[in-house]
Amino acid sequence: MPKAETFDSSVVGTQTTSSVPGSTSLPRGIHRTVVVFLVSLVLASVADHLLASWLGFSPPPRGYIGAYRRVGPQAGPQVFCAGSSLTVSALYWSEVSQALGQGIQTWSVAGSSPDIWEEWQQQSPRSTTTIIGISVYDLNELHVAPDRANIVPLSQTIKDLWSTHPDSGLSHRLLTQYALRYVELFFPTAGNSDRVLVAVRTKVADLLGRQVSLAQHEGVVAEPSPPALAAGESTSNISEWSSGRLLRRIAVLRDENRGRHEFSNGPKHMAFRRMLLLARQRGKVIVVVLPVAREYSEAFLDDSSLAAFEREIREATAIAPEATIVRLDRVPGISNPSYFLDLAHMNSLGRRVATESFLMEVTHGGSQRMLDAASSASISSGK
Repeated sequence: MPKAETFDSSVVGTQTTSSVPGSTSLPRGIHRTVVVFLVSLVLASVADHLLASWLGFSPPPRGYIGAYRRVGPQAGPQVFCAGSSLTVSALYWSEVSQALGQGIQTWSVAGSSPDIWEEWQQQSPRSTTTIIGISVYDLNELHVAPDRANIVPLSQTIKDLWSTHPDSGLSHRLLTQYALRYVELFFPTAGNSDRVLVAVRTKVADLLGRQVSLAQHEGVVAEPSPPALAAGESTSNISEWSSGRLLRRIAVLRDENRGRHEFSNGPKHMAFRRMLLLARQRGKVIVVVLPVAREYSEAFLDDSSLAAFEREIREATAIAPEATIVRLDRVPGISNPSYFLDLAHMNSLGRRVATESFLMEVTHGGSQRMLDAASSASISSGK
């Protein structure tokens, strides 16, 4: 009599979906993990958008290059002014406009520099006079404007990095900004930790009525709302700061510029030269060399960095030999802390001294003598 067959129910039975040959479905555990991850990502994105809305963050509109500012007559060609908030705070622009007999226009974004100003220059094709304000702060390649990637085309950045071969750290910082633009679509506060902290502290200070106390910790420069090209009136100065506040502000700047100043190897170097060439073709060029506070120089500048900055100015003179070079940084006593609202921005007292010196140089030909001397120095250095 044949022996009955037996079956192991643990082996023979209903097959699970994952055991079917060729199946592409995920196991139930992995599927649950993916769902949890996606839901968490959506919730985090929603929370980040709510935080950004509360703090007043908003993405720049398409084609944004900065807040437009102007002063003086609107009729006729406008003087194009290229510079950061240091340039805005350095002069009484209504007086400059009156002396030149033309309106003056520019744009503004936080921490701007030549690579951004070059984009502004393209928006002023009819300008026959160009004023470019520079300083050790503006030309430092290691200081990168937060909005740079929103204004400077990626293609231009790649070309400049390829041409200058800066250190890998700078290249990484610049290119990462472009990647962050896409991340910010989902997480608008991404890459803006300092800005978020400042905004949160400001909100909390407003709620607690501690705005004055907060001002000692932030480096905010008051400017009238666009489109006015002017700086806020204030005689406050860093001589009034406590040693602790001074150290905090130096620490913030050191974090921004990585504690170093480099002037001749990067996109700013290339953009500054292109700007001078184009400005020279259009007409009159005025380069204003701006001062910084003595405490800034003591904290960040040595003989080597100062020599590199002077080379930048000599090379600029060689590119545009007919340019008027106004050395406000050499006005006697101009770096005195009583003239500065913070480590780099002038207050009303410093602005008055700088404006008088600027107008004297531009309207009475003093700059031409400085130009001749600078040109001779450039020729001698090239021999």
